[in-house]
Amino acid sequence: MTSIQEEIFKDKQPDTNKLAAYGFTHTGDTWAYQTVLTPGFTLDVTITGDTITTQVTDTDSGLPYTLHLDPANSGTFVGKIRTAYTATLTKIAKDCFTSSMFAAGQMAAIITAIGEQYGEHPEYLWANFPNNAIVRRSDNRKWYALLVKVSADKVGLSGTDPTDVLVLRAEPETITEQLQTGAALPAYHMNKKHWLSYQLDAGTPQNVLMKRVATSRELAK
Repeated sequence: MTSIQEEIFKDKQPDTNKLAAYGFTHTGDTWAYQTVLTPGFTLDVTITGDTITTQVTDTDSGLPYTLHLDPANSGTFVGKIRTAYTATLTKIAKDCFTSSMFAAGQMAAIITAIGEQYGEHPEYLWANFPNNAIVRRSDNRKWYALLVKVSADKVGLSGTDPTDVLVLRAEPETITEQLQTGAALPAYHMNKKHWLSYQLDAGTPQNVLMKRVATSRELAK
């Protein structure tokens, strides 16, 4: 069974600059934070590399409190601790972490290139769809890229394995040509008259994809 902590921090990685700004203290390879959870109870969050540990402590006894971690435990007081614990970790995840959903492969390379070239970065807008992100122009806030990890059959491919897909704007004639030649796939989630999908890590060179990113960004003016 997935724990509250595991669910909240799934596919996320800490941003050290954000941790420092939030109030985490840094010692060696470890970041630590303590806050009052509810009167009489504190929460300690410790981050070492990719490992996150949390501990709720009863300040009167000095002993760890764990009843809130078992969903079988109910009652008003346990519910109060569990709610505060969940809310605090959710805020830390939102304010101090970034998504690691696209931390490898061609998608990661494209995200890095877009950041370096345009200073624009993915935004994860939908809590219910953590596999989806968008990139938009910083001047007019219009989207020009949709980044998704979806089952292959969702974009017209065979199988159900997760695949990284980059969805970009394109001119209608380009869409027609690339669909006919198999260079692209129909747009996932977006208007198929104005967007195209590209399966990543499937042989399309990085420089070609970045030219298509540039075109998409220009069309978003």
